[in-house]
Amino acid sequence: MLVDQGESNTIDAKGRLVATIRLSGSGHSIELPKSSTFTGHITIRGRGNRIVVGENCQLSGEVIIKGARQTVMIGEGTTFESVYVLSQERCDVTIGRWCMLSRGIEIRTSDAHSILRKADGRRLNRARSVVVGDHVWVGVGSMLSKGTVIPDDCVIGAKSFVNKSFTESGVVIAGTPAVVVKRGITWHRRRLRQFSKEEMQEWRTVETVNDDDD
Repeated sequence: MLVDQGESNTIDAKGRLVATIRLSGSGHSIELPKSSTFTGHITIRGRGNRIVVGENCQLSGEVIIKGARQTVMIGEGTTFESVYVLSQERCDVTIGRWCMLSRGIEIRTSDAHSILRKADGRRLNRARSVVVGDHVWVGVGSMLSKGTVIPDDCVIGAKSFVNKSFTESGVVIAGTPAVVVKRGITWHRRRLRQFSKEEMQEWRTVETVNDDDD
């Protein structure tokens, strides 16, 4: 179902889009390539906001953008299973290639309401963008809050609360608040007893097949 209460909004959905879409304002765009799917809900308010999905993505959940000139970008080969994304106050959400996000995850650039310092009324919890690198596995029930930066090839433990920038790739990040709990790791979607060096590096060398070239 599409409810468009604005103008000059575009939906370029060559892939499978099964969603309730509500647009208000102007100049919004949604891009979903032929090889990708999205199931769930999309709400965009304001002006000039974008959702850009890469090739070979399988996504389910809810994406909400409120504000102006914000982008939710999801890299190729990434999968969502019941993920809630909130982008507002001119802050972006960027998720890299070949990520795996489990169910019940929230990603948000803002707390949605203000925490103020009583002495002068200054807001203490300003919004910030969220960046997730390539090949990141986010465990069930986790929250990635404003200002989160996750480097490539990391694992976020289940039910973690992440609210800061990390710089070290190949680590497990877990806890509330989340910290690095293990180093020198990588991960794979398959469950085998042992992996070769080549198998552990497969995600770095995968080439995207663009269905539009057929």
